[in-house]
Amino acid sequence: MNEDLDHVVQRTRQYWFSDGIVELSVGGLFLILGFYFYLQSTLPAASLLLISFQVGFVFLLFGAIYLSRYLVSKLKSRLTTPRTGFVSYKRASKKQRIVSISIVCLIAVINAALFLATPLSLNWIPAITGSIVGSLWLISALRVGLFRFYLQSILAFLLGVLLSLTSLDVYQSLALFYGILGSVLLLSGGVTLANYLHQHPSLEEKTQS
Repeated sequence: MNEDLDHVVQRTRQYWFSDGIVELSVGGLFLILGFYFYLQSTLPAASLLLISFQVGFVFLLFGAIYLSRYLVSKLKSRLTTPRTGFVSYKRASKKQRIVSISIVCLIAVINAALFLATPLSLNWIPAITGSIVGSLWLISALRVGLFRFYLQSILAFLLGVLLSLTSLDVYQSLALFYGILGSVLLLSGGVTLANYLHQHPSLEEKTQS
C-alpha cells in the first residue's frame, strides 16, 4: 500500500514537469547567466555596460526569476490546465524554503571564496558549480523519477569538470557552462512541450479534426 501511495505521489510530481514549461523557464535563466559571464569575459573592466550589469545583476537575476515564475503560471493556465486539468500542489514549508535559500547562498559563498583565493583555485569554479547544479538536478530526478532529469544531472557534472580542465578563463568557462546547459534545457523543454501538445490536443483542436 505504501508503494502504491509513493507511486501516486511521484506521478503527481511528474505532472508538474510533463509539459516541459519549467525546463524552458530554467533554461532561459541559465542563458541569462551565460550571457552575463560572457560579458564579463569580453568587455573591458572599465566598460560602462559591464559596470552597469555588475551593479544591477542581482536585481536583474531576481527580476528574471520572478518573470519566469509568472510566465510558467500563465503558460500552464493557458496550455496545460485546459488539456489535462489543474493539480494543486502543497506550498513548500518554511524549512524547505530555508534549505533552498541556504543552497543558493552556499553556491555564492563558495564561488566568491574561490575568486578571492589563489588563481589556481579559479580553474575549479566550473567543476564546483557543475557539481552543485548536478546535485540539485539529481535530487529533483530522485524525487520526480524522470529519466531526462538524470541525464541533465550527469551533463552538469561532466560539463563542469571538462570546462575546469580547459585553458579557458573562469568567466569563459562559466559562460559556456550556463550557455550549453541552458540550451539543452530549452531543447528538452521544447521537445517535451511539443510532445505534450501533440498527445493532449485542446477541445478546439479535437473539434477541428
